[in-house]
Amino acid sequence: MVAKCNIVSELSDCEVDTYVLSESSLFIYPFSLILKTCGTTKLLDTVPVVLGFAAQLNLQVKCCKYSRSTFIFPEEQSYPHGDFSQEIEYLDTSVLESSELAEISWPIYTLEICMRDLDRSSARNFYRINCNDASEMTQRSGITKLLPKSKICDYVFDPCGYSMNAVESDAISTVHVTPEEGFSYASFEMMGYNSGDSEFQILINKVLHCFKPAICSIAIHVSSLPKSWTKSVPWATSVSPNGFVRDHFSMERLPDDSIVYFYNFSQEKSDLYSSVLKMPVHQKWLMPFTSKAPKIFPEDAVSNMSAGQCPISPHKVGHEDFTSSMYPLFRDSNQQDSHIAVEHDLSAMVSIIGPKPEDLDNLIRKHIVNSKREDAFYIFDLGAICRLWETWKKSMPRVHPFYAVKCNNDASLLALLSSLGAGFDVASKAELDLVRSLGVNGDRIIFANPCKLPTHILHAAKHDVHRTTFDSEGELYKLHKLNPQAEVVLRIRVCDPGARCPLGVKYGAEMEECEGLLAVAKHLGLQVVGIAFHVGSGASDPSSFAQGIAQARLLFDLARSMGLTSLRILDIGGGFVSDGGLGVSFSSAAASINDALDKFFPPSSGVTVIAEPGRFFAEESFTLATQIFGCRVRQRDGMEVAEYWVNDGIYGSMNCLLYDHATVSVRALHVSTMWESSWSKGYKSTIFGPTCDGLDTVMQNVWLPRLDYGDWLVFPRMGAYTKSAASSFNGFDISGLQTVYVVSTPLPSDFKCASCP
Repeated sequence: MVAKCNIVSELSDCEVDTYVLSESSLFIYPFSLILKTCGTTKLLDTVPVVLGFAAQLNLQVKCCKYSRSTFIFPEEQSYPHGDFSQEIEYLDTSVLESSELAEISWPIYTLEICMRDLDRSSARNFYRINCNDASEMTQRSGITKLLPKSKICDYVFDPCGYSMNAVESDAISTVHVTPEEGFSYASFEMMGYNSGDSEFQILINKVLHCFKPAICSIAIHVSSLPKSWTKSVPWATSVSPNGFVRDHFSMERLPDDSIVYFYNFSQEKSDLYSSVLKMPVHQKWLMPFTSKAPKIFPEDAVSNMSAGQCPISPHKVGHEDFTSSMYPLFRDSNQQDSHIAVEHDLSAMVSIIGPKPEDLDNLIRKHIVNSKREDAFYIFDLGAICRLWETWKKSMPRVHPFYAVKCNNDASLLALLSSLGAGFDVASKAELDLVRSLGVNGDRIIFANPCKLPTHILHAAKHDVHRTTFDSEGELYKLHKLNPQAEVVLRIRVCDPGARCPLGVKYGAEMEECEGLLAVAKHLGLQVVGIAFHVGSGASDPSSFAQGIAQARLLFDLARSMGLTSLRILDIGGGFVSDGGLGVSFSSAAASINDALDKFFPPSSGVTVIAEPGRFFAEESFTLATQIFGCRVRQRDGMEVAEYWVNDGIYGSMNCLLYDHATVSVRALHVSTMWESSWSKGYKSTIFGPTCDGLDTVMQNVWLPRLDYGDWLVFPRMGAYTKSAASSFNGFDISGLQTVYVVSTPLPSDFKCASCP
């Protein structure tokens, strides 16, 4: 009562007693006490009372630590909280002047995150009307996943607001949330969790993703380190949360030799340039167009680089440059992962103007001549990804894309999509690890394989990926045994008979099977969170999406009637193709989906809608350049025909012709001079791959000019199900092909990175 706050909930273990207060938290250890308050409470008035209790027990004060953030409403505070000087004077003269303070051992790390202006979709989780009780609020908001091994004591206020304490042996954490619009606020604090450095980085991202604040401050207290560490506590000096930009950083060593690191961050309003900055730099970046020495950037740029950002000098290239030019970035894909990057001045590199095929061909030709290369290579256009993202968000604003990693697992493609706000659909342990290595939180991943290997289920659970699909009773029992915390999504069979790659023959429960499957899930205590379907890769009929959405509505209603009230996700799968691809037009598919969502899942339903696009983003963003290393002209049926051998084929990138039922186009790129005068004459041509198998035939009866070895063939729209499914048959391994990164115009004039819903 002295501090003007009440105990509303409590939790204890053998190490610590914890109390949720009406105005924050209290933690009591055998010989220490931690009290946190907020608002206009009078925290310091409790110190004499605590000292009085200690004296009755013949205990002496060994150490006292006091800290607070800046008051938002300082004029509302009463003595002794008028200002920090007044508070220190009160402690020094009125309370502790007769105490002999001594050294005391504190946890190595204390982490505190203060967040303001919470995302409204996140803040809604903390209104009593939206949750039955505090436990459901903890689960739905994602707080459960922050420190999953901790025991939680939670409390929900009326009509809104939330507090939580958690304990794990002698480690503690606490969360407090005020969700009202206009002054929303959340805080997270933990101490005693001395895990690996990388886990702290992941935890910070998890906390910020849970609340999605517009601004936040992060304070890291590192206790009693040697003075030689003043400049470098490895992870604490380079905190770089996903989706935020750093506004301020300071570091101070306290008299007890502990160090406090303090950061201010604001939410990133990313354009294309800042999205590119998110791309990983675990490989060496090459600069074939110039011999200029690498530029040494200031210390803050090196800090950003070590946090996983792209080595581009921000003071050299502005957004205007990206919207008017094409900038080539070269990476050696053979380089092993390393935290040492070579930085180059991007402005020194050659740029080309415009999105026309000849602009790209000029870049390819220059790269070939300067590098004297003969291996095939890919060109990845980041500008295409940004245009496609903008098209998706404008066409289907309610549908959040979870990119299908199986389609193309290029790490930089995944990093760019992650920085734009995409989630990810993974189907295996390896895909999960790749996405997690980019710092993507588990709640932005769905394990969308309805039949998983047991070891993969265990691995996903270990890495906080619990959302997964199922379509059989056996999978439910497997999940119950291996990951009882799984959030399961029932995948149903919805087929587009004309899809390029039908999937219903293998996956998806029939409608008549669903009630039984839901009953089994309920019996096992698994949390059913949604319904999923996939009409087939490369869909042809837009009405198939509407059919799937209508069937999902029936199952949502059925589940609710069975007492399954946690369904909140509708996954409409993949099948999307960008303009120019083989399949239903994206605008037609989007129109059908939007109409069906408005009818069956209007915004008031509170259902989150996701999709699993793969080829929509990947296909047109990648171009393949192959070298001709053999050729001949022969007579056939009274006419000259040409035959060419190139260094990629059916067993490599062109496997899409067999397994993805793709059709490819090609254009010639003249590099040699032997037949330059014959370019006006066309030949009916055959293109062979490099292996000794006669099946390795890429194209037949295609008209091309006369070419020679040393010339090149360029294949556009080669990003979907190409190198991700390639083999090394006959010793021709294309897995290490170099990728050239470019940014082409035009970009949307109002392009911004979207936030996760």
